[in-house]
Parts: sequence; structure tokens; C-alpha cells
Amino acid sequence: RETVRETAGRWAVQVGAFRDETVARDWLTEVNRRFRSQFTAAERTVQNAEGWYRSRFTGMSEQAAQAACATLAERRVTCMVVRPQ
Repeated sequence: RETVRETAGRWAVQVGAFRDETVARDWLTEVNRRFRSQFTAAERTVQNAEGWYRSRFTGMSEQAAQAACATLAERRVTCMVVRPQ
């Protein structure tokens, strides 16, 4: 069983999934620009899964991911907290 410490920085926030990698990267950049303070410690990643490019902020704690998603949701930006695999 993993300790809380090991999973602390492995949470992510997914802000979209697109068929086009460029669109996924551009959207990630735009969300980062608009919500920079929510993602200061996060990495921006685009992950390809079965032809979908997932725009994600990774390397977050569970608390930071939940808080960021709540802020985005208030501004009607779709997001999803992704727990460590």
C-alpha cells in the first residue's frame, strides 16, 4: 500500500481531451494563462490515449488539484481531478 507521501505530488487536473494535439496544447496554454495562480507548481502535459490528446496539469497534491478544479468550475471551465494510477 502506498503512503500518502508517495502519492502527494502525483495528482492531476484534466481540462480537456481533443482529437488534435495542437488544439490540446493551445487550450492548456490558455487555461494556464487564465488560471496561472492555480497551477504555479504544476507541469503542463498533453497525453495521447487512443487518439485523444488529454490536456493536463500534473504533479499536484490532491488538495491543490481539488482546489484548482473548484476554481475552474466556478468560471465554467470543464475540469476533472485525476487520481494517481
